[in-house]
Amino acid sequence: MGGWSKAVAGTLAAGPAQQPGQAMQKALRPDRPQGFARRQSLGRPLQLALRPSPAELKQAIDAVYRQLLNRQPLAAERLVDAESQLRNGKLSVADFVAKVAGSELFERRLNRMAPLRAAAAAYLALLGRAAQPHETSRFLATRTTEGLRASIEAILSSQDYASAFGRDTVPYLRGLATSDGIPLTTVNRTASLYGGNAALNPPIKGAI
Repeated sequence: MGGWSKAVAGTLAAGPAQQPGQAMQKALRPDRPQGFARRQSLGRPLQLALRPSPAELKQAIDAVYRQLLNRQPLAAERLVDAESQLRNGKLSVADFVAKVAGSELFERRLNRMAPLRAAAAAYLALLGRAAQPHETSRFLATRTTEGLRASIEAILSSQDYASAFGRDTVPYLRGLATSDGIPLTTVNRTASLYGGNAALNPPIKGAI
């Protein structure tokens, strides 16, 4: 009993106990978002020029595949016709993104996931950030009533996509920054889902 009492006394002497909510306030301090450190490793947004070079076109095509599929496709999996149309100027970057997002490759990736994880993956890939709760609910409801392709098209046709990427910018992970008006809660949630360029995003295990 004497040892236990001394241990308790020593703990109390170390400082006052935290008030309820203090730990949460520290975790959500706006000057230290969780995504700050990971944001440093991200590349710059890729915007295709009006008359891009072959190297720039290849870079954009590879970036779209990486962003949407989380990998580079095999030769037999590539959307050759869509790539050719982008190179010939018949498709914009946004059009090419829509082609990849509407392909069996992207749909197969989402269909392999549980519903909540699929919604998270779709928003990370297409909008570059974590989904808000109401967006997740809308994605799942649309998928149930109209199918997966309709829920994907709803994201691509949203004002958020148009404002963030327009017609000529490849989607990228933008949810680790707050400068464009993304809420801090979304920054922290994006950081928790993003495992880095060489990882699966979102990770195949863990809470969503």
